[in-house]
Amino acid sequence: CSLLTAQTGTWQTHADYSNTKGLEIVKNKVYCFSENGFFSFNKADNQVVKMSKVNNLSENNIAQIRYNENLKTLLIAYESGNLDIIKINGEGNFDEIKNIDFIKNSTAIQGSKRINQIEFKDDFAYLAADFGLVIFDTKKNEVKETYQNLGENGKELAIKQITFARDSIFLNTPNGIIGTKFGSSTNLQFYGNWKQIIDNQLFRKPTFPKNDLIISPNEIETDAEGKVWIADAVNGLIGNFKKYSPNSIIGDVFQIFYQNQKIYAVGTNTQFFEENEWKIIQNPPVFTKKITDKFGYIWESSGFGLTVKNPTNNQSKIFYSGKNNGNLPSSTINTIVEDREGLIWVGTDNGVAVIANSRDIFTRNIEAYQPIYEGRRLFLQENVNAIAVDGGNRKWFGTPRGVSLFSPSADELIANFTEKNSPLPADYIYNIGINQKTGEVFFATANGLISYKSDASEPSEDFSNIKIYPNPVRSEFDGVLSIENLTENATIKITDAAGKLIYETKSNGGTATWNLLDANNSRIKDGIYLIFMVSDGGSEKSVGKVLIIR
Repeated sequence: CSLLTAQTGTWQTHADYSNTKGLEIVKNKVYCFSENGFFSFNKADNQVVKMSKVNNLSENNIAQIRYNENLKTLLIAYESGNLDIIKINGEGNFDEIKNIDFIKNSTAIQGSKRINQIEFKDDFAYLAADFGLVIFDTKKNEVKETYQNLGENGKELAIKQITFARDSIFLNTPNGIIGTKFGSSTNLQFYGNWKQIIDNQLFRKPTFPKNDLIISPNEIETDAEGKVWIADAVNGLIGNFKKYSPNSIIGDVFQIFYQNQKIYAVGTNTQFFEENEWKIIQNPPVFTKKITDKFGYIWESSGFGLTVKNPTNNQSKIFYSGKNNGNLPSSTINTIVEDREGLIWVGTDNGVAVIANSRDIFTRNIEAYQPIYEGRRLFLQENVNAIAVDGGNRKWFGTPRGVSLFSPSADELIANFTEKNSPLPADYIYNIGINQKTGEVFFATANGLISYKSDASEPSEDFSNIKIYPNPVRSEFDGVLSIENLTENATIKITDAAGKLIYETKSNGGTATWNLLDANNSRIKDGIYLIFMVSDGGSEKSVGKVLIIR
């Protein structure tokens, strides 16, 4: 199979890596973070690796990073105050990640918990934060002390920068520089021990070289070979006056949609996703929130209600909230979609409604109905911002509380993704777009774009282009076997070489998956397995095989 084929059940981040904010040089690698992304560049082989919650980091929105060579430790501080402590091996790669969420979860700290700068001294990391000064013990992996209210008369004071000079510690604040003697005899918690300092040399702004690529530089560092590296807010990571950031979305994304067998992202720029890369397009296809159904009728939000029109004779009808008015749960419409059976699904600020569409909708008294899940109306009193229908006619719902995947009739919850239980960068979902050909589902969230390779895709007309992957399945693989380009509702039977039935399933649209377990949920043995595929009705048949090497 193609190297560009994402494995079913895996996630991929689509951050903006051009707006870089800071960097850190660790052995042969340069670690760099942007507004919502993080990546490394290997100076030895020019390899760029993107990192995120997909790679077991705690969050996506990084505020600051700093490396301590003596401790072989990289400290990552997030906008939320969350900390990741990462041990680095001899090659400069992540060895162990430990999360410290004390600051993030502290109820004693009010307001912003952002970490603005990190400085190491001995075994401790000193964190300059919006709420004060934090001392972190890197050996015990715990917060030793937190100093707040260091302003005049004990007022709250944000710390922007920190440095040690001579026998003192100095803090750069919005009210100027303050400092005090650094030692065990000094109580750093007492605001009276901090004195106003006038010293223009303590926190000097760095000088950046002149070059066409350097437009809005944020940080500069020099490696052991004398090469200068710059984190630029426009051109990303710059080294030796060349750009090294990975391919990415550029700017904010407001809308995701599927057209011409491609995913398009509309925002600061309009880009499309092809062969695992984002490309800017000058003349993008027109996107509209209007829906043209299978009868040619046009559905659109009318501001307060849902309007359907017949463009051939100008007949129209409006669905409002309330019985005998259209029976929508609310007249505030967020999203409209037609499913594979011709039903119209409506997302409102008070849940979901479904309209059983028909050719004579203008003359019949058709009202919406509201799906019931676990005894209550689906997403009652919730804002449903996005609805998308995949190749298996399943429904993906985006709300301020995450993503929910339901069965075709929305009476069974198949999966629920949130910031806590998945790599989603934020719970608030603005928009959902599905690449129907591949089954990849894209989520536009409050903290950036991410995609998930689902187990459903648009069905094919025949079995002429079946794809089975991975094949062979090796010992390091820890996922599901995927069979793609199937016909709709195809039956899949998997047997061993002797003909014994191991597994049986139906396709979700054009995709079926196997968890590589037998009927008893036991791990299968190594060998060749046969895959028998029969279309719904039996008109199409095909046989494939997969080699298991574990």
